[in-house]
Amino acid sequence: MSRKALNSSVLQKGTISLKTKKPLKTLFRGIKLPVFRTLLGSLLHMTGTLLVATQANSLAKITVGDFTDLSPIITYALMCTIGYLFFYASVVADLGFVDLAAKVRKKIWKKVMNLPLSFFNKENSNKVLSRITSDPEYSYLPLKLLQLSFTLLVLLLVVLTGNAAIREAALILVLGFLLTMVIMFFAARFSERGATYVAGKLASFTSYLAERFGHIRFIKAMNSEHAENAASFRHIEERYEADKYNAFAQTAVAFGQSFVALMLFTAAFFAGIFLIKAGKVTTTTMLVAFYAYGGNMVTVFQFFTQIPSIFAATRGGTKKLVQILEEDEEVLDTGSAEAPAAGDLCLENLSFGYVDTDVLKDVSAVIPRGKITAIVGLNGSGKTTVTRVLERLYPDHRGGLFLGADGGEKIDADRISLRAWRSRFGLVSQNAVLFEGTIRENICYGVKEPQEDQLQSVIRLACLEDVVQNHEGGLDFNVGVNGEKLSGGQRQRVAIARAMMTNPDYLILDESTANLDPVTEDKIRESVAKITQGRTTIVVAHSFNAVKNADQVLVMNRGVLEDRGTVEELQARNAFFQAFSAQQQR
Repeated sequence: MSRKALNSSVLQKGTISLKTKKPLKTLFRGIKLPVFRTLLGSLLHMTGTLLVATQANSLAKITVGDFTDLSPIITYALMCTIGYLFFYASVVADLGFVDLAAKVRKKIWKKVMNLPLSFFNKENSNKVLSRITSDPEYSYLPLKLLQLSFTLLVLLLVVLTGNAAIREAALILVLGFLLTMVIMFFAARFSERGATYVAGKLASFTSYLAERFGHIRFIKAMNSEHAENAASFRHIEERYEADKYNAFAQTAVAFGQSFVALMLFTAAFFAGIFLIKAGKVTTTTMLVAFYAYGGNMVTVFQFFTQIPSIFAATRGGTKKLVQILEEDEEVLDTGSAEAPAAGDLCLENLSFGYVDTDVLKDVSAVIPRGKITAIVGLNGSGKTTVTRVLERLYPDHRGGLFLGADGGEKIDADRISLRAWRSRFGLVSQNAVLFEGTIRENICYGVKEPQEDQLQSVIRLACLEDVVQNHEGGLDFNVGVNGEKLSGGQRQRVAIARAMMTNPDYLILDESTANLDPVTEDKIRESVAKITQGRTTIVVAHSFNAVKNADQVLVMNRGVLEDRGTVEELQARNAFFQAFSAQQQR
């Protein structure tokens, strides 16, 4: 890829639009900066550096042999030892920087947890994960640089107030420093783009690998190692292109930093000639001292010249974090904290779409209280989306969602807080969501004070006795990541028990028996029949057996409510349901 094409790629793929012009202020808002630890670390670092730097004259005497006893060597060794002890004690500042990165991670994580589900429809979850794990490292770079700059500024003052000859030669270094700063501001532009580009590719690369590692068993079963290698190599190449661009950027930064070192030799050559002619430099000791002080000054300038590039890299590396912070959060507690008594769920001309796709179109229906409502239709017809709207996971829908009944008083769902509304729902999905932890922890997930008798009751209802008995540790058996140590049917039964544990007013069963063997499925269906008595239940299914006992069936077709009625009514008039029931009964 050419340099021009690479730069174009950075502008297209690495540039992130922000609402704020002060991203660092947004990033640090609400976070207590480690000011005390930074200042203490700076003081220790400054003390250690000065103790070493002020031994330049002793070093010069030792280097040229200009001493008559061991005092210069002893003094130099002692002061350097003490200086390095202070220098390494400045780790307290580094602990503050690590603490700052942890606080940024917590802030981003809390923000992500409060974002609406629609955010995750447009953002890859694994990429967001990468942002949380790696990007906060950029946040403390400016503070670390300011700490070092504070230390070295004091050192610069010591140098400039020292030997007159050295002070005069130092003016050349100051001019070189000013010229270097001009170079560094140009280098900073590339540094910011490079950091943004690398951060983006790192997120994509991490996302891809995380997904593949999560499905390694499937990949091997499909003999797809070769194909996966080819796809992975493409991602590695893209990361390589990003690193290559960043290498150019870092080279520009390094050139600026080394330029000031070149000025040291220039000062030594030209200034030395005039100083020797003027009689201000008369011994080799003074020349060695000049180099010792000059070396310290170069270190000062090199750290100062990093300011533009580090701030630019920080801005580039944290752009995505700031973009996440600018997203609108869900407001969980606006509205009544107490939902009224359970009633009918009413949809009125409800429409919803993702970024550029309409999923639901003017859906109007009543889900009666205490009854079983089944939703059927082809894949992609909007069945699951209806349940998500009912849970108010997509509050940005059009149309109305009410709690009440036809002809009676209806309460707009927006008058009830999201927290109170969602607490009334229980969900069992086709792909049971289990977390790494024990069976007990997964069943009791979301329950503040689980009761042992209630736990044992739901275990019986979900036919989990054999699962508990056949695994070492029983309820304390660790199910592994995503519940991988349990079979699909066992995971589903744990999920059903968890839904029962919350004792919801509204129970959503989204293909809840899809992964069960026929015997277990019959047992679960029996248990579900018991817990659904008197409870409003919404069943999403592709199986006629799962809907045959429903009080009402909604037939979805391409986001439109095509028909609704009892099982018998739809078998008599709806072509899709006729084929649906006939196929399942064969």
